[in-house]
Amino acid sequence: MLKTLSINNFTLIAQAEIPFQKGFTAITGETGAGKSVLLKALRMVCGDKAQASMVRTGESKAIIEGIFDISNEPKVKKIVEDLGIDSDDELVIRREILENGKGRTRVNGNMVNQADLQEIGEHLIQMHGQSEQLLLRDTRTHAQMLDAYAGNAKLLADYTESWNAWNDTLAKIEETQTRAKDLAAQKDFLKFQYDELSKAALREGEEEELEDKVNIASKGETERNCINDIQTLLGGDNGLLDQVQILQSKMRTLASKIPHYEENLNALADVADPFESVCKDLLRLSPAKSLSPAEIDRANSRIAAIQKLKRKYRTDVAGLIALTAQRKEELESLENLDADLEELGRQAEKFMKSMQAASIRLTESRKAAAEKFDAAVEAMLQTLGMPKAIFKTSIEKQDYAANGADKIEFMLAPNPGEGAKSLQKAVSGGELSRVLLAIKTVMAELDAVPLLIFDEVDSGISGEVGNNIGVALRNLGKHHQVLTITHLHQVASRADNQLAVSKQEIDGRTYTSVTNLDADGRVDELVRMLGGESATVREHAKQLLENCE
Repeated sequence: MLKTLSINNFTLIAQAEIPFQKGFTAITGETGAGKSVLLKALRMVCGDKAQASMVRTGESKAIIEGIFDISNEPKVKKIVEDLGIDSDDELVIRREILENGKGRTRVNGNMVNQADLQEIGEHLIQMHGQSEQLLLRDTRTHAQMLDAYAGNAKLLADYTESWNAWNDTLAKIEETQTRAKDLAAQKDFLKFQYDELSKAALREGEEEELEDKVNIASKGETERNCINDIQTLLGGDNGLLDQVQILQSKMRTLASKIPHYEENLNALADVADPFESVCKDLLRLSPAKSLSPAEIDRANSRIAAIQKLKRKYRTDVAGLIALTAQRKEELESLENLDADLEELGRQAEKFMKSMQAASIRLTESRKAAAEKFDAAVEAMLQTLGMPKAIFKTSIEKQDYAANGADKIEFMLAPNPGEGAKSLQKAVSGGELSRVLLAIKTVMAELDAVPLLIFDEVDSGISGEVGNNIGVALRNLGKHHQVLTITHLHQVASRADNQLAVSKQEIDGRTYTSVTNLDADGRVDELVRMLGGESATVREHAKQLLENCE
């Protein structure tokens, strides 16, 4: 419930600190005093758009702050918690409107945007005026109201579960059909790529292994050729070893004939012996086993094939292997899509039957509840100045939707001889306000919004009807906090609390003030509303209040 509303420099209100109590509060005052300004301030707390004209002339900003007790409002607590705002049992909504029309909004000191504020406001306050698009103008709320009256939460949840499952399955069918169509159009292309890639039989690291083998084979070929050449030079016919032996033989012959060559023979021996040892070692060399030329050609061909695939598909070997698996999966999926579609079709049929059954139960409950609901609202309207009004809930078959297969709309025939017409267009603002009051009274214990505001619900009526409206609002105040702007003393006297809005001019400036009336203040205000000061009028005002205690 709303505990306090503080207003500073908001149009005609320079400063006001307004306390609010439980039950039914009447807001009264002369025409033009500024009652609409008070309601506009409440709308700002609910998330209405700010305008520069709202800032009092000569001031830099306007400030409106509402303090709410949300100890019994779990939905509001959940919204606030989801926004990361600490709340406990109290919520402080503060709006600052700058002279350029921009502003700031804080909830318990935390900045929030307008959309978040509107979501919070929808669960705190319902405002019903004559000139705006009211709650009842939106036919979507008609089904919500009827379901709340009928207690259809469980039936609606069962239907919604089947509805969601059915729609999810239809979406999967559509997605599968689209995928099948796309894959079918690409089947030849996918198969060509898969055949090419799978035939290549690629594996991770193969390219590196082949390159290593080719490099090693290239070194082995050099080794083998060199060894063969060395062994030919050394051990072949007339090779180096033979030539050295011939040289030694000639030198030995020379030394035997001419002694001074003995020294040269010895020097030659010192060189020849190590040389012969090295040559014999080289002659015994055997090159490491290497790939054959054919094997090297095959390895090089394989490397070339891998590199060609990499260039073609613009990826590495790992990417080619992944693409092979992807193409295989897509081809297998194409083969399995028909079976998938058949299974999805069976599921959709199952969910549809479940949804249809739930829809029938929901419709039956709504029709049964509508008879009682219509009678109760119609009876209440007859006490609110519409004695001949006929109220009817129209329930027509429609395509399956999120809330069932029923098009639900409240209809009203305000006067005899007129056919029932939609509340959406054909009902006046005053009539609509009374219809809403009747509905709210019938549903008083079911409505979750704590604060209901009615703007001149008694417009165009008087006498006993006005008294009945006051009684209805007072009874509604037993279940909600109710605020109503009224010009009828019959309505104001039935209120639990009363606020008086007045306007005065000081030094050429207009000031609107809001006063929380005590018992004597209420008598004074009722005297004004009754038409003027006299002992008889004052006594009548006192009796009105005493009769309502």
